[in-house]
Amino acid sequence: MKARVLGLVAGFCLISFLGCNKEEAITPAPAGDEKFVVVINDIPFQTEMFLRIPYTIRFYEFEKEGLKLQRIHVLDANTNTELMKIEKEEITHFYKDPLPQNPYMTQDKLGYYYFSIQLPIPLAQTKPTKITHKFDFRDTVNNKDVTMEGGILVPRLSEAPLVIASPVKGNNWIFINQSTLEYHFFTLFFVYGKIFRGERFAFDNLRMDSSFTNYYKDDPTVNSNFYNYRDTLYAVAEGVVTAIKDGMVENNGNLHDHLPTTIDELGGNCLTLKIGNNLYAFYAHCVPNSFFVTVGQTIKEGDPIALLGNSGNSDAPHLHFEITDGPDILFSNGVPFVLKQYTKLGDADTGPSTPAVFQNAMMEQMTVIGF
Repeated sequence: MKARVLGLVAGFCLISFLGCNKEEAITPAPAGDEKFVVVINDIPFQTEMFLRIPYTIRFYEFEKEGLKLQRIHVLDANTNTELMKIEKEEITHFYKDPLPQNPYMTQDKLGYYYFSIQLPIPLAQTKPTKITHKFDFRDTVNNKDVTMEGGILVPRLSEAPLVIASPVKGNNWIFINQSTLEYHFFTLFFVYGKIFRGERFAFDNLRMDSSFTNYYKDDPTVNSNFYNYRDTLYAVAEGVVTAIKDGMVENNGNLHDHLPTTIDELGGNCLTLKIGNNLYAFYAHCVPNSFFVTVGQTIKEGDPIALLGNSGNSDAPHLHFEITDGPDILFSNGVPFVLKQYTKLGDADTGPSTPAVFQNAMMEQMTVIGF
């Protein structure tokens, strides 16, 4: 069932969200010893199992020297203890030239490679105050193995992520694509000489049955057969509604049969809520004509906003939710956040377990929760 869940909700992928044709080098070519540099260092966030430390490394263009990356060792720089090992099979989302063609945008020409890591530190383990890396390469020119070191990171351990209420209520929810190295976390956009990461901490959610084995009944081409369809969505904090898009026809179940035709239709019927500290909460794929609020309205935490649906670039009914540091969902950066409180009900891989309450935390990829 795990593969079905992770493969289902590709959802609102912002890789197609921009229409621009400006072409500009992101940075000059690397120089000196700057072969491996941490260029994005996000605030760590806690789940019920780990402190997750998110960051992005910029690599020099090692493939031009005939080197093939085999694995990445993440090390505690103070003790030289290995914290994580990423094998080449897991290193699948390198950004490098040429970037994939896209009908909606032209990305910058890159002079580096980029790879994002989300380092999980068990909660009972001492938090590393300084992190470094070893990179194992295969030199295909000289037929030998090569190891290099670099990528120093000082985690932002003294800072806390944003704390919000849940955008849904009830039991048997699973929030996927956040506590992972995968989509949405790895998504980067290189435009206007900058790196944007609006989707970095986004999640897509599903609602499971009582045994945590499925998220719909009978025919999956019918929206009403999904357990989350038309569930109410709620304000995660007090704020002002700054934008609503409405009126888009929904896809039928998993058919993906009402494709977006323009960039601004990718999120389907969607809403943007400006909350404190100039942050923006984004709700995508809502049911058409289901919004309970209007643009310009001030709403309180917990107020109903809309109904969960299947509009836009969606493979099945779900909420795509993210918080960014700007009103433009692409030209902004995703902000890590945690939930005020949730109850862990079990795991989608192993089934229900004894309920446990967690505060100021997110959840792991397959954790099933309730509110």
